[in-house]
Amino acid sequence: MGFCATLFLLFFGCFLCSGFPLRHYHYVPLPMNWASAQSYCREHYSDLATFMSAADIQTLNADFLYQWAWLGLRDGPEPSDTWRWSSTGETSRTGYQPWRNGQPSDRTVENCVRMYRSGQWYDGPCNEERYFVCYSAEGGHHPRTYHYIELSRTWYAAMEYCRDYYTDLAVIENQEEISEVISSMTTPPSSSGFFIGLYRGPWTWSDMSQSSFRNWKTMSLVNFIGNGSCAVENHLHEWSYLPCEDKYPFICQEVPRQKTVLRMKVETEADLTDPAVNAQILQQLNAALTSQTGINFTLRWKVQP
Repeated sequence: MGFCATLFLLFFGCFLCSGFPLRHYHYVPLPMNWASAQSYCREHYSDLATFMSAADIQTLNADFLYQWAWLGLRDGPEPSDTWRWSSTGETSRTGYQPWRNGQPSDRTVENCVRMYRSGQWYDGPCNEERYFVCYSAEGGHHPRTYHYIELSRTWYAAMEYCRDYYTDLAVIENQEEISEVISSMTTPPSSSGFFIGLYRGPWTWSDMSQSSFRNWKTMSLVNFIGNGSCAVENHLHEWSYLPCEDKYPFICQEVPRQKTVLRMKVETEADLTDPAVNAQILQQLNAALTSQTGINFTLRWKVQP
C-alpha cells in the first residue's frame, strides 16, 4: 500500500527569471587576490559576480581603476589536475601526457585533446569535427583495444559514439598505448589530428551557478605557469584570465533572496516519514530545478502540525 501526503516545500532561492529580482553588481576598487575578493563579496554582498548573459554585463557601470577586475569564474586549482579522461572523470594514473612544445595553449576555449600520428597532443576546441579513437575494455595483459573511427564528429558526439559502440573515447597512459593507437589505423590519419578522451574540466562560478555564458577576449589571452587561473574583466567587458594570486579590484553581486512556499501532493510506495526518503526527494528536486534554471535553490520541508 502506498503512502499519500501533502507536503509544503520552502524555496529559498536567488531567483533570476523574468518577474523576479535581478543581480545587482558592485565594483570594489580594493586590490585583492581572487580568494580574498571572494571572501569580501560573501561578507558584504552575496558573492563574486556571475553573469548569465550579455545583458547582465551591460548593467555594470564602473570606472575601472586597473585594467582588470576579478569575476566569480575560475579554473581548476592546478593546471595538471584539470585534464581528465572521459571514461572515468579522473586525472591520469601515470601522469603520461606527451604534449607538443607550447601545449596546452589556451585555457578558455580549447578544452579537448587531439592527437597526431607523431603521438603528440594538442588542446583544441571541443566543437570542431574530427576523426576520433575509441577503446574497448578487454582486461588481462591488454586492458584496452583501440578503434580508429573515420567519422567527423565533435568531441562530445565522438564520446557518445564510443560509448554506444565500444567503451569510451581512448584512454592513453603510456608510450606503448600510443603505438597501439597508431597501429589501429588502417589509413593515414587526418592531418588535423583526431580526438582522444582527454578533456579539461569546466570553469566554475563561485556561487555554483550553471551559467554557460562566456565573453572571452579573443587573441589576447595570457598564458602563465601558476597555481590556477581566474577570470577577469576589463572596462570593455571583455574577459581574460590571470593567476589567482594576483591582486586586482573585483566585482561583487548582490542577489535578493526570496522565500516561496509550494504545496505538493506526493503519492509513493516509499515511507514519507523516513528522513532519508525526504532528503532524497529534496536532492532530486534541487538537481532538476538547478539544471533547468541555472539558479541555486535551498530547499527544505515545512512540517505541518
